[in-house]
Amino acid sequence: MAPLPILVTVPSSHTVLIVGAGLAGLTTAYHLHQQGYHITLLDHPDWLDGFRTDAFQPAPIVLGCHQETRRVLRLLDRNGSSEGDLTIPLEFRLPDGRIAPYQSARLPGAFQWMMSLFSFQGLSWQDRWRLFSHVEQIWEQAQTLPADIENRTADEWLTATGQSLEARERIWDPLAQWLAGNALTHLSAAIFVHLLSTVFLRDASDARLTHLTGSIDHRFITPIKQALRQSHVQILSLPHRPTLRFGQTGVSEVRLHDDTQLQANRYIMALSYQNLLQLLPERLLTRYAYFAQLTEINSLSEVVIQLTCPTTQPRPRLLLLPGRPFHQLTGTSLESGEIAYRLSAVGNVRTELNNDQLIEAAQTEICELFSGTAREDVIARSVFRENYAALLLAPGAARLRPLQQSPIPNLLIAGAWTDTGWPANLESTLVSAHRCAELVAVHPA
Repeated sequence: MAPLPILVTVPSSHTVLIVGAGLAGLTTAYHLHQQGYHITLLDHPDWLDGFRTDAFQPAPIVLGCHQETRRVLRLLDRNGSSEGDLTIPLEFRLPDGRIAPYQSARLPGAFQWMMSLFSFQGLSWQDRWRLFSHVEQIWEQAQTLPADIENRTADEWLTATGQSLEARERIWDPLAQWLAGNALTHLSAAIFVHLLSTVFLRDASDARLTHLTGSIDHRFITPIKQALRQSHVQILSLPHRPTLRFGQTGVSEVRLHDDTQLQANRYIMALSYQNLLQLLPERLLTRYAYFAQLTEINSLSEVVIQLTCPTTQPRPRLLLLPGRPFHQLTGTSLESGEIAYRLSAVGNVRTELNNDQLIEAAQTEICELFSGTAREDVIARSVFRENYAALLLAPGAARLRPLQQSPIPNLLIAGAWTDTGWPANLESTLVSAHRCAELVAVHPA
């Protein structure tokens, strides 16, 4: 590789070096460039953001309360990419084969969730009434959340509120798997309560689902790269990992494999926690709990099988699957008139099966879910195993997620896995990028 020029000899207050050119790094660069900062991004083939935000991932189903995702989409949608986006219901397939959709009532204030809850057929009348009574007492301050909710699992909390085993297995567990990527018996009760409140107990629009067309690359990464390149922002692809050098006041430079020195006023690490740990010197892990705790973060894997099938009603949908071999199914309409199905399972499930066995299980699942579907019409397209699909969000795990501002004054951290108030997903990635950009602008080093 030919020697690269030093970014700046004496860094000015408007220079930022971003290590990582995945979605987190690109979005941070996009925001900062809009504010007049001089940006350089470093990329490496081994650096993937994970958590379903890499370029090849399909664009996700977005909730109405994912405000940062919607804001970024509006900024980037200059080519009419949103024209194919559709509002879809949240559906549960019950063990008896019935489909129970959750529909948010279009009513003001608390009336919307009351009516939405009482009209939802996925829960028995007793479970609906117990939940309503529990929430009402908390709102009227006749009862409070348990003081030890941070140390409880979501399953333990729901049991204490009177939710039946049937309700927990067929509604609450698949909902936890979808919202947080964690099983109800492992998920922190505090995180689950926060998610339920954010999604279902505010405006009706917060629980509205929008199926985005295209991929993460098509909807986010490519438009951001085009905007940055048009503004002559440097994106340097490195054949070798760089080295971070630290001085008395913080990061002093990033040194490349050929000894090229890159300097800036602020440095942003937009990497997975695994890749970040590879770049940090050991002394930072021993000196700061902020960095040492990164070694305790754990991720959950996911198995995804993609198939196509002819259909007379090609429409996007999300179907949560309690008690089934896979946790959820998404369907996307294709121009051919077929529908592309995506079956997924998160956690240490189905990992004992090889690809052929997974395909056979997925084909069987489609035929059982949609009666009348001929097995020979269900065509397997791919099997994908993602090692970093979700963060383990067990009780106490939230404290391990770092804030965007590190103890090093000129070093910031971006990524879905950082502390954003969301599970590690697209919204979390974009929130972390926005916060990093705000910190640079509001608190220049």
